[in-house]
Amino acid sequence: MSNKSRVCDEELEPKTLDDFKLPDAYSITLNGTHFAKNITEGTERILLFTTAENLKWLQEAKFWIMDETFKTVPTLFRQLHSIHAPAARNVNFRIVPLVYALMTMKSKELYEKLFQELNEMAEEHELELKPDFILTDFEQGSINAVKSEFPSAQSKGCHFYLGQSVYRQIQDAGLTKKYGTDQNFSLLIRHISALAF
Repeated sequence: MSNKSRVCDEELEPKTLDDFKLPDAYSITLNGTHFAKNITEGTERILLFTTAENLKWLQEAKFWIMDETFKTVPTLFRQLHSIHAPAARNVNFRIVPLVYALMTMKSKELYEKLFQELNEMAEEHELELKPDFILTDFEQGSINAVKSEFPSAQSKGCHFYLGQSVYRQIQDAGLTKKYGTDQNFSLLIRHISALAF
């Protein structure tokens, strides 16, 4: 029974982007509002998920936090990009994800297309997206697209991702063992991340 179930599940997963169809059941909220948009840019694709209410929160937010994940996406996509912002009008606000976008690439051009679509959706609801700050990881395509599509926003890097980036450089340079055994070397490397302050 489990083998048959596994085969059925595999047959349901599309093999190409052309085969990928988003059923209405997964693109409409319980109150009948559309929240999914299928965007094509050449051979690349974005599945954008947000609502007009979420766009209102983005409009009100002074800062946004952008993040990407690569491990938990359908095989036809490269990453899941998310935009988080405060979603309350008082001091007890919470940072919540307001936009999700499955993307087939992480190029500047595809990020620009994503942000252009967000701006167009906002305009359709008579909203304007103009955050003061956008916090990102160190994904260069995303940073460049933010500067292009939200020129009045200050782009800031996330300290957590800076630390990860520094450690990846340690690994790439073959210095992992030295970092783990030489306390002075390890301290000097950690000072690099502290320079951000």
